[in-house]
Amino acid sequence: MIGFTGPYSDVNFGDYAMLVNNIYALDAQEACVFVYDEGFMRRICQDYFHERGVRLVEVSMRPGAFSSDREIRHLTPIEIIDQIQNLDEVIAAVSTMSTLYVNGGGYLNSLWTQPHRFERLVQIIAPALVAATLGVPVKFTANGYGPFRGDTEFFAAFFGSLPGAEFGMRDKILSPYWLNAAGVPRDQIRALPDDLLFIEDELAPVVEREGDRYVLMETYLPTTFLEENFSHFEAFTRNLADRYGLRVIFVPFNLGHGGVDQGEYLASRLAGVETFDISGRGYLPIEEAVSLVRNAELVISSRYHAVILALSVGTPFVSVLKDVLGDKQYYYGKNVGALQGVLEGQPHDVRDYFFMEYVDALTAVVDDFDGITRRQREAYSAAFPRTSVTLRAAREEYLLEKTK
Repeated sequence: MIGFTGPYSDVNFGDYAMLVNNIYALDAQEACVFVYDEGFMRRICQDYFHERGVRLVEVSMRPGAFSSDREIRHLTPIEIIDQIQNLDEVIAAVSTMSTLYVNGGGYLNSLWTQPHRFERLVQIIAPALVAATLGVPVKFTANGYGPFRGDTEFFAAFFGSLPGAEFGMRDKILSPYWLNAAGVPRDQIRALPDDLLFIEDELAPVVEREGDRYVLMETYLPTTFLEENFSHFEAFTRNLADRYGLRVIFVPFNLGHGGVDQGEYLASRLAGVETFDISGRGYLPIEEAVSLVRNAELVISSRYHAVILALSVGTPFVSVLKDVLGDKQYYYGKNVGALQGVLEGQPHDVRDYFFMEYVDALTAVVDDFDGITRRQREAYSAAFPRTSVTLRAAREEYLLEKTK
């Protein structure tokens, strides 16, 4: 029996897709998955794990345990364990495991120590703390670490309470710095590709999509931004059609303000935009996401895992780096870090890939669509056959070495 903990209880494509991909990669017939909200994960279990024995255990905290006025910086792991309401259930579940995987993602940072997310972060890390007390190996898959802004002591206490844990990191830009700042020894750190860079065949069937050529668009910028900049989106879709014979398919990676609202707004006002409906299923199916990205001419997105999907199938992409905690360090580290891993040693121009503002990205794509896509395809085809061998081997060795 293996176990997982992570942020996949939300309807956020990258998080739940990484969990599913990891369970498939490990060919886990039995697994215990810790959650902070069972509702959504029950649906994922029904759709992807119906032939596997996957058990969900919700980590419950005592009511009001981590109210918004509680000091976070010096909170210790023993205080977290003390506030687990169903501690006996968590201990019993962890005790059956050969390994507990802390699933990949970008949640070990100061955004998740903010009041609106902190209790969820605690529910994620609690099983790892319990595993350490029981001597169960803890392995972080390809996570991003930091930035830590005033809460380094909190993360240092957490990481330091996991003697012998292994820390997979998905970028070599900033994650090494933040792990070092939190006191993690270098010999416990392993560089890995993102948990979704190599998608299992069962989740990524090759399906040719009928219809016109298209650009896949995603954003979860506020709809007010779309309204204020509507003329730019209108010009973008018109010029794509007139100059390049391309239409736009908007693909939400989350419900509501996380993408569906934005897609519906653009599709309702622009004849050249079609939105992919995820409302009926309640989330973006992994196989549909892969197929849509694989068959696109270009992906333009605010999200990190849109970049990862594009890299996984060789589709050119344009990434707009969002602000988190007041700057672009978080997205710079993981987005640029992912590209560096795939193109390691291959010359490329970052101006073909990354933009600071969404409107600037739209303009650049219209002005030089053929050049951007050609240069990206050339760099990818020159590098990925080589780098993919090393990256895939690192992932497989890391995931499997303690489950044999």
